[in-house]
Amino acid sequence: MTAPEQRGPAPEGPGALGRPAVSVVVCTRDGAGRIGPTIGSVRAALDDAAAHGVPGELVLVDSASADGTRAVLDDAAARDPRVRVVAVAEPGLGRARNAGARAAAGRAVLFTDDDVRVPPHWVRTLGAPLLAGEADLVSGAVALAPALRPAWLTPDIAADFYAYVPEPPVAGREFVGANMGAAARVLAAVPFDEALGTAALPGGDDTGFRGDVLAAGFRERTVPGAQVEHHFDPDRLRAPRLLALARGYGRSEAWLAHRHRGERPATLVPLGKALVRGAQARLRRLRRPGSPPDMPTLRFAGQAAYHRQMFALRLRDGRARAT
Repeated sequence: MTAPEQRGPAPEGPGALGRPAVSVVVCTRDGAGRIGPTIGSVRAALDDAAAHGVPGELVLVDSASADGTRAVLDDAAARDPRVRVVAVAEPGLGRARNAGARAAAGRAVLFTDDDVRVPPHWVRTLGAPLLAGEADLVSGAVALAPALRPAWLTPDIAADFYAYVPEPPVAGREFVGANMGAAARVLAAVPFDEALGTAALPGGDDTGFRGDVLAAGFRERTVPGAQVEHHFDPDRLRAPRLLALARGYGRSEAWLAHRHRGERPATLVPLGKALVRGAQARLRRLRRPGSPPDMPTLRFAGQAAYHRQMFALRLRDGRARAT
């Protein structure tokens, strides 16, 4: 496997003045048109943290972009010595996050997404429990940008598909990669699953990571007062995109259940029921053309994709054992 390419000043030695205490990792793929405000907000948060005695850095990971993303990232690194760029040859969010974690020099590593705005106090607030040794894994709340809250968008749809996490966050409930962090030693011991965060399996890299971290015996804490704001592409609110996302998340959940938790489909009955329910939901939607999907429709679509993926994984495992 080829090592990720890095650009920007190398981190200083462990005892050097100014070594980052906190690293912020932002991964992007074809994000030239959206990542600028994210970089600006993180740099402002690094300024605030430094003013409070917490030096930090920003690690930008280019996940095999095909647009002008690399030029945008390189420009940010040229303008600010705290910014470094890591290039990953193969796409995938889990793979990109692992590359960013390996490149990070801080004792605490925070993650957010390329379409998120963080408040000025975010770095020091979210990073504080990690730096104090009070937690190994942290997470915070995520609000949706005001322009991205149509009347039909219920809290459960917002949480499942748009990374919404209410303030204050509650441990054991929503956990999203748009606002999370871990101690560097945790990331060295527990990597992200690189099969997740891909076109085929678009979700679950964050929740899978959380499950693996807790299974390894590390401590989790939610951090109130560190809320970020999600400015996702408005096209994601369209019904076809949302239904496709529901199916993708269903496939991702099947991967987590099968590979991480060892679950297996016991019978064809759940698949059949899910497919029937999905068909019924589709028929209901056909009677209401142009209406946004409701949560039952999305759940049925996800369940059908989940069961199809579970059986596909089991068949693949069976073939592998037979060879």
